[in-house]
Amino acid sequence: MDIEVPNAESAAARDRFNNWIAVAVAIISAFLAVSKIKDDNVVQGMQKAQAESVDFWNEYQARRQRQFGVELAIEQTRATQPASPELEAKLAEWKKQADVFKSRAEESAVKAKARAAAYDAGNDRDDLFDLSDAMLSLALALFAVTALTRVRWLFGVATTLGVGGMVFGVAGFGGWTALHPDWLVALLN
Repeated sequence: MDIEVPNAESAAARDRFNNWIAVAVAIISAFLAVSKIKDDNVVQGMQKAQAESVDFWNEYQARRQRQFGVELAIEQTRATQPASPELEAKLAEWKKQADVFKSRAEESAVKAKARAAAYDAGNDRDDLFDLSDAMLSLALALFAVTALTRVRWLFGVATTLGVGGMVFGVAGFGGWTALHPDWLVALLN
């Protein structure tokens, strides 16, 4: 004999609700796994850009030191040696070397700044993936609680977090840093 409880959820409704939770968990889990791979690739690109930026700044410093060394040698030679056409020709040659060091140093500085900009762009994308990861993880936890408690509004909160996490993830994939919430990232850093 079946006893009906008022306001009780039917087995079909309960199954339908469980199916919705299961589908949501499967979609979010799959998206989370794929976005984690892309996030790791972005981080590797950031590490490469940072290493290259440091290398280019080291080149810049070395070339500037060579330039200053040659310029100092020119000034010391002028101060200690009597002027002659041969000496002026030699100093002009040294000045050309100093100019080459200066132009190469400037090239290294431009490359270093470009790699630093690439790092910053990667960092903004990484932030989007981090926010996506956090929101999707919260959504998964709330879906688990929803499955246990059967509270429908909690399903709505979990779904909202899941959709938000997917939006940030898609923005990370697309490099849409216009969606980068600076205030939230600053709060979490």
